[in-house]
Amino acid sequence: MSAAIAIGPADPRYPPRLLDLAHPPDPLWVRGEIAVPLERAVSIVGTRRATGYGLRVARELAAAAAAAGIVVVSGLAQGIDSAAHEGALERGRTVAVLGQGIAAYLARTNARRRRLAAEIVRAGALIAEYPPDAPAKDWTFARRNATIAALAEVVIVVEAPSDSGALITAAEARRLRRPLYAVPGPIGVAACAGSNALIASGEARALTGAEMLLASLGLASDGAVRRTDGDTGRILDALAASPLDPDALAKRLGLAAPALAQTLARLVISGEVRPCPDGRFARR
Repeated sequence: MSAAIAIGPADPRYPPRLLDLAHPPDPLWVRGEIAVPLERAVSIVGTRRATGYGLRVARELAAAAAAAGIVVVSGLAQGIDSAAHEGALERGRTVAVLGQGIAAYLARTNARRRRLAAEIVRAGALIAEYPPDAPAKDWTFARRNATIAALAEVVIVVEAPSDSGALITAAEARRLRRPLYAVPGPIGVAACAGSNALIASGEARALTGAEMLLASLGLASDGAVRRTDGDTGRILDALAASPLDPDALAKRLGLAAPALAQTLARLVISGEVRPCPDGRFARR
C-alpha cells in the first residue's frame, strides 16, 4: 500500500464537510485516492453483531449508492461497516474512517479486514485523524464516528443495539443537520433496538430501500436497484429475513421442487443467493 499523507484544513484537498465539526481533524491522514473523500458521499453504519438481514441490507444500499456515483463512508469494523464497504466495492468507491492510526490498524486487524482495507485503498481511501502508529482508545472511536457523520450528505443506521457506537454517529448527524435514516428491523431483535428507537422517536426517518436512499440524494436508480417479479422475486422475498432450506422454501411458496431448484441455481450463478454450509440458501 502507498504511504499515508497528512493534510490540514487549509489544504484544498481537505474535505470541506469536515469543517462543520466543532474540532475538525488537523491533520487528516489519508492513504489511497486523496480526492475521493471530497466527493458526494453517504455514510452507512451499524453494529458489529449484525444479523444476516442487516448485512444484506447494508451491502445492497452501499452497492446502489456506489453504482450511482456516490462514495460510501463507513468505519471498517466487522459487521455492518464491512458489509457496506464490500457492497460499495462491487459497484464503485468507498472510504473507511479509522479509530486509530492507519498503520496501527493494519498491524492489528485480522487478515480478512486487512485484505478489505487493501481493496479500499485501490478504490477509495483509508482516513484517520491520528498519526499512523497511534493506538485505539475508547475516545478515539467516538471522534471517528463524528467524522463519519460529517463526511456524508446522508447518514444511514442499518442495525444498532441500544448501546451501539453507531448511535454516536446518528447523534452527530443530527447535530450537523445531516439527513438521518434508519432501517426498520424486527421487533425484539437486540441488534435493531437502537435503530428502531431512532425511528420511533422521530430522530430518523425509516429507510425502505435503495430507491428511497437515491431519491434523498436527488438521484434516480439508473438500474442500480434490482427489480424482480415472478418466482424469482418470491424466492428473494422469502429469503430476505433469514436463510431457508429448499423443502421449507418450496412449501412456503407452493413451488414444485424441480422448478425451485432451477431458479435457485440461476440465483446462485448470478450471485443473488448463496448456499450455506448447512444446506440452506441465503439472500446476499
